[in-house]
Amino acid sequence: MKKTIDRREFLKLGGAALVSGLLWRNLPSHVQAAPVPAALPASLGRIATWWRQAVRTEPAPRADLVGLKSRDEVIPIYAAVEGEAPWPTNAVWYQTDGGFIHSGYVQPVENQPQERVVQHVAEPGFWAEVCVPFAEARWTPGSPYVARKLYYGTVYRVIDTVADEEGGWWYQLKEGISPYAPGPYVPSWSLRNIAPGDLAPISPGRPDKLIQISIAEQTLTCFEGETPVFQTGIGSGLWDTATPRGNFRVIYKRPTRRMQGGEGSEEYDLPGVAFPVYFTWSGVAIHGTYWHNDYGRRHSHGCINVTNQAARWVFRWADPVAPYDAYTQKAEPDTGTPVVVI
Repeated sequence: MKKTIDRREFLKLGGAALVSGLLWRNLPSHVQAAPVPAALPASLGRIATWWRQAVRTEPAPRADLVGLKSRDEVIPIYAAVEGEAPWPTNAVWYQTDGGFIHSGYVQPVENQPQERVVQHVAEPGFWAEVCVPFAEARWTPGSPYVARKLYYGTVYRVIDTVADEEGGWWYQLKEGISPYAPGPYVPSWSLRNIAPGDLAPISPGRPDKLIQISIAEQTLTCFEGETPVFQTGIGSGLWDTATPRGNFRVIYKRPTRRMQGGEGSEEYDLPGVAFPVYFTWSGVAIHGTYWHNDYGRRHSHGCINVTNQAARWVFRWADPVAPYDAYTQKAEPDTGTPVVVI
């Protein structure tokens, strides 16, 4: 089993500078860095939690209160700065109108409506991601009733295109929200087509790949041989739903998944979870996250939370290689990329 690489060792290998306890900069050219929130992460941010988030005069939890932002409010992000951390693992704050808001529950988003419409969808459809802060899904095109909101960066298979009575175009969705039957419709401008090239495999055919997940460090590192080629901060399982430790392999992966589970106050229903890469038959996966933006501490029901961008990179890099049209790509026995959780 590969020797653990901690922060100090990674700094020596990569010449990186640590940001907020979990983020890496100035990596060598062969290392593909995950998005660094200390740089401007996006032009906008969406409040991703039901708890209202404070805007303060300074990037510090005890600074004077300017105002409160509620779930799904969209705010401008002018800068990402290091301030006083409300908890030890995340000192990143976003500058917005009137002051600063902590980054932990602000999803970086863009508002990039699409003009191009795919009017004729060939079977089995194509993959697409939400490209606006949230898309409003409806059970019929043009309906005044919103079935649910689908959030920026979530992924779905588009299976049909329909025009409403006023000539507006709507995409009908399936996988990611309704795996067994056609699902709701969203305005076509709210989804961006994911082309086959966007999911092309990275470093295919290498037999020496390894994913190492450190619970103590809350990092995920991808190796080719002894060389780290990618690293990102994670949110692993909470103490009572801990991510299992041990040696695993990727057993299957998907471009998207609607994840449901839990009971009572712990119940969750998360459509469009981006690029899950599963390494246990109980459903533990590395996957994209849109319900928080707080990597470096435990957050999940056992899975490995990463950014949507990082999830796509791991999906493309890890074996087995998935054809573009496949929803579930299983690995043959002992062929999936090894995953070591320490």
